[in-house]
Amino acid sequence: MKRTHNAGIAVLLAIAVLSCAPCRGGAESAGPARLLPASNEIAGWKTDGEPLAYTEENLWEYINGAAENFISFEFREVAAQDYLDGSGAGLKVEIYEHGSPLMAYGIYAQMRSPDLAFLDVGNEAFADEYSVHFWKGAYYVRVAVYDATPALDAAMKTFAGAIAAKIEDGGSLPPEAACFPTDGLVAKDTRFLTEGVLGRAKYPPSFVATYRWESESAKLYLSTMPDSAAARGAFDWYVNETGGTPALLRAAGGDCVQSSCKDPYQGAVVTFQFGRWFGSLVGLEPGSERGAKLIRETVENLGKIGY
Repeated sequence: MKRTHNAGIAVLLAIAVLSCAPCRGGAESAGPARLLPASNEIAGWKTDGEPLAYTEENLWEYINGAAENFISFEFREVAAQDYLDGSGAGLKVEIYEHGSPLMAYGIYAQMRSPDLAFLDVGNEAFADEYSVHFWKGAYYVRVAVYDATPALDAAMKTFAGAIAAKIEDGGSLPPEAACFPTDGLVAKDTRFLTEGVLGRAKYPPSFVATYRWESESAKLYLSTMPDSAAARGAFDWYVNETGGTPALLRAAGGDCVQSSCKDPYQGAVVTFQFGRWFGSLVGLEPGSERGAKLIRETVENLGKIGY
């Protein structure tokens, strides 16, 4: 049976562990290691070796090609532990601690695909044949196996549930994450980006939602700024970069300013600023009725949570 992309990542991480010299410590230590199941805590499964710990300083030793991506989401530490059952089958747990629930969600969503199976574990979880992933609180957790069997599939879910139960503070996403209009919204595909948004270093961190209809598709970006002045500053910067002309848009949630832009990297973009939020709609032509409706409904939803 062909392994999925996530399975390949799990195998590469396992190989990386064998080739580096990490910190070692027991599950009683501080940080994510305290969440690792102890030997025989999960019936029939014993720890195989000592837990491994990596911080920002040496994460590249563990996941060389992906370290920078994790670090961009305020990575703090990862604890990893191998387990063996009575038959010799192996299982690996990785618990990544990040600076906040938003950052843990951000890295989790990087791994997610809307066509995978989703589970009721933590705040959200998905699974494929070789791995279970979830986020809860400031933690992103991956449980992986090297063979696809019904018994190992059940074991992964048991481990994931046991770890999630130990994370007392589940955390939550900021309210603007729920402000994206639902018409055409692709479920389980809203992400949070910390850098390189629209291919620009200066573009602020942003949620991005994917939209699809019969013959059109679009992405809607939404950034939360410290206040309305900062949001207007980001809007003016982007409009100046792309040669747009600001215009007033009236919506039930309040008036906002918007501009149709020609971004050399993205093509047609409609950007807008409302209160402390700055956003951009990519993929629909300026003047599109569907695009205007998306921005208007977004502003109306944001208006409900206050400026």
